[in-house]
Amino acid sequence: MSVPASCRSVCEGVAPALAMIAGAVAFASAAALHLPPAAARDVAPEIRDRSDRLDVPFEPSTNAVLDGMFAFARPTGDDYIIDLGSGDGRIVNHAVSRFGARGHGIDLNEDLVRIANDNARRAGISDRAKFHVRDLFKEDLSKATIITAYLLPEVMIRLRPALYNLRPGTRIVSHDYHMGAWRSDDARPVNSITGGEQDIVYFWKVPAKIAGIWNWKIDYPDDLFGQRAYQARIVQHWQDFEGRVDSGLLPMRIYDARIDGEKISFSITGALDARSVRQDFAGIIDGNRIRGAVTLRGALAPVTFPWSAYRSRADN
Repeated sequence: MSVPASCRSVCEGVAPALAMIAGAVAFASAAALHLPPAAARDVAPEIRDRSDRLDVPFEPSTNAVLDGMFAFARPTGDDYIIDLGSGDGRIVNHAVSRFGARGHGIDLNEDLVRIANDNARRAGISDRAKFHVRDLFKEDLSKATIITAYLLPEVMIRLRPALYNLRPGTRIVSHDYHMGAWRSDDARPVNSITGGEQDIVYFWKVPAKIAGIWNWKIDYPDDLFGQRAYQARIVQHWQDFEGRVDSGLLPMRIYDARIDGEKISFSITGALDARSVRQDFAGIIDGNRIRGAVTLRGALAPVTFPWSAYRSRADN
C-alpha cells in the first residue's frame, strides 16, 4: 500500500512501529493465481524503499488476515472490488481468479502497480483486474460493491465521509484499523502476528440514510383497529438510529432498531383500541420510500400486514 503525499501532514507523529505495519494487503492463495508463494522479500528492496518514501511501506498481510477479510466480504461474480493501496495486486487478483469478481486497485508506487498488472496478465485475468497509479483521496469509489483497505488510522478517518456516502449495502473490510465513531458491524481477531500484536479484521456495511420524518398508513381490518396513520421522527448516527412514532395517542419509542445496508427493522409498543400491542416493522429502504410489512403481537395472535412509508423531510 502507498498512501498519497497529500496525507503526510495527517500522518506526522505516528509512531514508526505503527507505520511499519501498515501496507498493501497481499492475498496468499497463490495457487488460484498460478503465482509463486508471496512474501515481502518477493518485492525488490528498491521498490519497497520507494513505498517508504511515499509515507507508508509496502508490507504484506498474512494469509490468515486475508482469509478473514474475504470471509467478511464474501465476493461473488456480481461484485466489483476496489483495493485502496493495492501493492502488488493480490487482493483484487484473488477476488477475480477465485470468486469471479471484477475490480481494480490503486497505489502511488508505480513499480508496484506495474507488478500488479503483470500478475494479472500472467493469471489471464487482466480484462477484469486492473491497477492504476492514483491518489486514493481523489478516486471515484462509486462503482465498488466491496472496498478493502490496510491504511493508517488517520487515513481511514479522513476517508470515512466518502465511504459512508457509497451505495447502501457496499461492504468495507479493513485490516487492523477501524473508523472511530462509525463502529464496525463486525470484527474478529485472526490467528496471525504482525508487529508483535494480534491482527484484527473490521467489517462495515454502508447503511441507507433514513434520518428525517416518515409517514405511513396501515389499513387494519375494521373489526381490528381500522385505518391508522403514523408519523416517525428518526435520528441517525451511522448505522444506528432512534426515534419516536406518533399514531394519535401517546408517542411510542422505537427500539430493537437495525439498519443492514438497505434493510431496516424496528419495533414499537403501544395501545391500539385499549390493547397493548407490539408492532414489528421490517422493510427495504429505497431513497425516500420503505416497503415491507408489520407484524402485530401481544394482545392478539401474531398477524402481518403490508407496510409502505414515505419520507416527507430528510435530515442530514
